Amino acid sequence: MTDVFANVKGKESVLYLHPPKPPINLRMYAGAARASPYWQLPVGVLGMMNLLRHHGYRVTGLNVPLEIAIDGRFDLHTWLGGHEDVGLIAIDLHWYEHAFGALDVARACKQVASEAPVVLGGLTASCYWREILSEFAEADFVVRGDGELSLLQLANYLLRGEGGRLEDIPNICYRADGTVRSNSLDYCASSEDLDSLDFVDTSFLVHARQYHQIQFAGGTEFRVAGSDAPQGHWLCTGRGCRYDCSFCGGGRRSHHLLTGRKGVVPRSPGKIVRDLSRLEERGIKQASLSLDPSILGIGYWSELLSKTRDNGIRIGLNNECFQLPSDEFLQEYVRACDTSHSQLVFSPLSGSESVRRRNGKHFTNDQLLAALSLLRPARIPIAVFFSLNLPGESERAFRDTLVLANRICDMYPPELLRMSNMVHT
Repeated sequence: MTDVFANVKGKESVLYLHPPKPPINLRMYAGAARASPYWQLPVGVLGMMNLLRHHGYRVTGLNVPLEIAIDGRFDLHTWLGGHEDVGLIAIDLHWYEHAFGALDVARACKQVASEAPVVLGGLTASCYWREILSEFAEADFVVRGDGELSLLQLANYLLRGEGGRLEDIPNICYRADGTVRSNSLDYCASSEDLDSLDFVDTSFLVHARQYHQIQFAGGTEFRVAGSDAPQGHWLCTGRGCRYDCSFCGGGRRSHHLLTGRKGVVPRSPGKIVRDLSRLEERGIKQASLSLDPSILGIGYWSELLSKTRDNGIRIGLNNECFQLPSDEFLQEYVRACDTSHSQLVFSPLSGSESVRRRNGKHFTNDQLLAALSLLRPARIPIAVFFSLNLPGESERAFRDTLVLANRICDMYPPELLRMSNMVHT
């Protein structure tokens, strides 16, 4: 293995590529509002890339679907050809929709920078690491589970000859002697690990400002260079989940199987508030929270929201509510955020309460409507998500969804309401 990548020893340049959903040479979406519906970087990527930078590596990040949206003539092969002395290429395969695109990007990397090892990571890569390495020569390594320690140690091993043996790097999968091998799944990030990482700095990304613009939740128009559209930022606030909803690949059991995580791992409220302050100083208008603080108990969320308010931070907050939060949480949330740039997301899934319970959401229609009535005077934007073809759904359940949707439309200001009913895949 060391001999295979001997030519990258001494190189300090790392490329990070976020893949599109379709093939990179498909231009039917170029220039459209949603060049790929999955332009979002996994929030953990920022921490990993900034960790590499902290240890002296030069990191350049490229959001491929964003580049295609900005310029339909964008060619990844040409862009890769402009980067010499690349030592390592990292590609995320987190959401399954990226499976084709991630391997297509890896193939382009091998065509242009054949000597640079390619490493994939993310929840989907963690699930299918054996198939990826068995069937696709474009991928040299896969990181299973959490990747901070593993990616740094892999870079040190390949590029600096540090760290001893490849077999001792946790969570790494690779090919050796004609077989696919997986090292032990020993590393799982703790709260202290997450608190030590930088999840704010995006200066290594090409077109970082445009990426912040399309992260602003609640916007309806995709804008590129020269726009004054508000900027948003998805912020890592923790990992894991307490629930096992039928439709979610990131539930409690999935995290345990794919990463070894046995519970929720939150970042400390003080560190999150520090990051919110940094984002506000950089002109970011909205921070989206990756882990719903309301599920972590009143002690946690009250400290987070009160510290945000007490530090004079006035930034919009976008929160996807895993369950229906308490009235107390909603009231403190409104007090702590800039409501004009905020959003609360609710997922009743179905108007049928029995179908909703079966799929992991434990609140009634009346409780949801009461919560929305509480929010209405604050004029905070909301999004409500329903889903088609859920387990247990029937024609009657769908009619119940239409009734509930109409009730919400009748009682919440239309200019503050987004609602959709998406088919589960």
